[in-house]
Amino acid sequence: MTFSGKVEVIKQEKKGPGIFRLDLDAPEICGEAMPGQFVHLKTTDRGYDPLLRRPFSIYDLDRQQGVLSITYKVVGLGTGILSGRQRGETLEIMGPLGRPFSIFEEDRRVLMVAGGVGYAPLNFLARLLQKKNVEVEVLLGARKAEELVGKEDLELLGISAEVAVEEGSPRGYKGRVTDLLERKLKGHSFHRLYSCGPCSMLEQVARLSRQCSLPGEVSLESIMACGVGACLGCAFPVKVDPSSTADNDQSIQAVEYETRYKRICVEGPTFSLEEVF
Repeated sequence: MTFSGKVEVIKQEKKGPGIFRLDLDAPEICGEAMPGQFVHLKTTDRGYDPLLRRPFSIYDLDRQQGVLSITYKVVGLGTGILSGRQRGETLEIMGPLGRPFSIFEEDRRVLMVAGGVGYAPLNFLARLLQKKNVEVEVLLGARKAEELVGKEDLELLGISAEVAVEEGSPRGYKGRVTDLLERKLKGHSFHRLYSCGPCSMLEQVARLSRQCSLPGEVSLESIMACGVGACLGCAFPVKVDPSSTADNDQSIQAVEYETRYKRICVEGPTFSLEEVF
């Protein structure tokens, strides 16, 4: 069941230049949420600017304590205001929302690929899979070393992580994370791939996964006005198998025979790689 109401800020922590982690007292959401889902936050209760809520992936949660965490980068007015919210203040929130990642019990080894703050929806998933004794490897990419997200948390979990920094860093590979992925997939033995980041990166991830027949899922990011499928503002083109009838009830517009639009907020934000790229 989706919760809608106010929650209290427990902690606001700066993790890098313009990158923050926000902990919220949200037991109603923690009891239901799964990896890949998101919350819709109103960043201010002082007036109507910004008017719309902002979507944030669930980075982590503590079900027993009822603490939900998001990690975000300041990119505009809404996230700028959010970065100033402090312990004890309240925020309007809806969640959990969206379709979670699929988890396959037969998977024993998975690979995750993240670009920058795109690691946000993968952290919760990595921790859950680790509890299921699934071997998890993570590739983290960023333009600058200080923009890497999640490295410290992965180290605390004992999960193997390699980094790729386009401008170079003594901490890892110099170049794009997809270059690192291409090397990683040579002779791979992974059962599945999960990824989140810029669309240009995800297109490359999909191309490389297809080359070695590795199935996977991605989490797409989008601006959302309503977050519940009413405004259609986050519609995204997906490829539909014409022999399948599974999507008939959820698609909102047939553009071509094999292409339809789906709402990232409701039918996503997670999609199969084959479906979106």
